[in-house]
Amino acid sequence: MLKRLPVSGRAALRKRGGADLDSMSREVFPNWGYQMRQSKLWEPLVKLLPPMLLFTLCLSSATQAIAGHKPPSCIDTPPYDTTPYKAERFVRVAPGVKLEVLDWGGSGKVMVLLTGSGDNAHVFDYFAFQFTNYFHVIGITRRGWLPSSQPKNGYDVETRAADDIKVLDALGIKKAVFVGHSTAGSELSNIAVKYPSYVDKLVYLDAADISERFTFPDVPDPFSLFTGTDTRSLFSFQASYARLTGVREPIAAICLSYRFDKDGRVADTSTPESIKSQLSAGTNIPANPPTNWADIKVPRLGIFAPPTAESKIPWYWYLSPADQAVFDERFPRLLRWYSDVISKFGEEHPESPKPVVYLLPGAPHYVYINNEAEVVRQMRNFLGISLAGN
Repeated sequence: MLKRLPVSGRAALRKRGGADLDSMSREVFPNWGYQMRQSKLWEPLVKLLPPMLLFTLCLSSATQAIAGHKPPSCIDTPPYDTTPYKAERFVRVAPGVKLEVLDWGGSGKVMVLLTGSGDNAHVFDYFAFQFTNYFHVIGITRRGWLPSSQPKNGYDVETRAADDIKVLDALGIKKAVFVGHSTAGSELSNIAVKYPSYVDKLVYLDAADISERFTFPDVPDPFSLFTGTDTRSLFSFQASYARLTGVREPIAAICLSYRFDKDGRVADTSTPESIKSQLSAGTNIPANPPTNWADIKVPRLGIFAPPTAESKIPWYWYLSPADQAVFDERFPRLLRWYSDVISKFGEEHPESPKPVVYLLPGAPHYVYINNEAEVVRQMRNFLGISLAGN
């Protein structure tokens, strides 16, 4: 699941003055490509906290771990300091392990937003407010990704799902709508099977069952396409990231995902390679068998962005002719995999509600950012929220 640049490529990049991508290895977009971010940068977290919280706040030991060089934009640019959170808090889920929980406010039923493997909850800073008029919306940053704790183990699906439930218990939440992006799909499915009383409905945002995703040769990745010029600043990195992967995330999310050197260059990701490897192993077979959808007895919506033969993947057009040839040879197998997992998700089973599937062919992986309007409309229909009158 984790890819690195060849040694020669990393050396060449270092000569050009860019980030050391040996340590800045990226995580694969579990569904169709490559995720190029791990975890999120630092910030004096106390600045974000309101004077009073609803329960005692335990600051994570990770708060100290994320001190370091930060571009001015990571401190001053909205929404990092200005997003109107009801609270940011840390919940203890195991000895020495505390998870960041963002509370965007709202009232009524609870909606829990769970991120892809390289993100923290700040990636939902804009999207969350689509539902605060109808739900009390919170987001959880899983263990291993700052500013949550980074323990040495506990990255299997069952532990991660149990962490989410412990957060709900700490907050006194008995039932919620769970919305998961990418790798979080494995957590949604596990929660539905192991903790069904906590689940109202499930929403999978391009969160296909990836347990067998890497059982066949993969297409060439985009890592060699990043240059020292691309990593010279936060904004140049965002621009190249958007060009090659098709998404531009909230600055707060990017700032917590990466470490920067004293000159403001992107220097490294903020999650150790050992953690990324454990998460990958814990999400794939044999550790994580394919989902038995018949075991999930709650309503589920899957919004998927399968690549197409025409759209391919954003970075395809920047690959060398040789790499494009390899891509063209391997891509049909990836398309078949995607078709298979979507079909299995949509199968009807006795005693289970009929699943809802909505496709965004060729859309980038971050459907809730790039295709926000369509995603929100489909979610509102599924959740019983009228579209009339906004």
